[in-house]
Amino acid sequence: MSDCNPTNTPMEIKPNYKALNLDYNYNAPCRNLIGYLMYVMLCTRPDLSTAVNILSRYTNKNNKELWQCLKRVLRYLKGSIDLKLVYKKCNYNHILSGYEDSDWGGNDMTDRKITTGYLFKLFENCTITWNTKRQTSVAASSTEAEYVALFEAVKEALRLKSPAISIHMNIKDPIVIFEDNNGCISIANKLTNHKRSKHIDIKYHFTREQVEKNVIKLNYIPTGKQLADVLTKPLPSVAFKTHRAKMCLE
Repeated sequence: MSDCNPTNTPMEIKPNYKALNLDYNYNAPCRNLIGYLMYVMLCTRPDLSTAVNILSRYTNKNNKELWQCLKRVLRYLKGSIDLKLVYKKCNYNHILSGYEDSDWGGNDMTDRKITTGYLFKLFENCTITWNTKRQTSVAASSTEAEYVALFEAVKEALRLKSPAISIHMNIKDPIVIFEDNNGCISIANKLTNHKRSKHIDIKYHFTREQVEKNVIKLNYIPTGKQLADVLTKPLPSVAFKTHRAKMCLE
């Protein structure tokens, strides 16, 4: 693939999930390549999170469609091989802040399980952690899907707070998490249950407790500016590149 033609994005907007689910063996090292891509994604390339997360679901298939999708990721890397996380000094309002989002219903029509994603920044300009995860449950609404994603982000925020304290970085203010669903923010900020949240698993209301303790603060952000959107599903080239730049990848 050293002489391949570069692409602007690692995945098509709507991958052929039906072909990815075909159960036949193709003579190609799909599992090995996914392992290599996962290493790159975990270390320095959050822009690969969605592609790696989706394609790793089909490693047991090892079919031709999976191999073609993996080669597209390599073509994307060919055109963006010099990208790296860059940390620059800047003015900031929040020492630690995060973005979280979900893909309600999922692109894969076989089970419609949600995909959640979050990303955290230090000093608003240094991306330090990111994650894309396919949940085991199916959400009944977009609000519930966002609430599940928020739970994952809150856990990560609390995990990040401990090492920050150990290096004498005192985070006195609440950790801000940007959310683009007003229904989700409403449920998290209200201590009383209502009909939209009665069916939601109790563990997800852990978020409410952290908001009540003033450890976490939720800020609304328009969907178009939701950075974590790129971590939940394939995006068009323009939107993908915009979010990629905001990840501090240069």
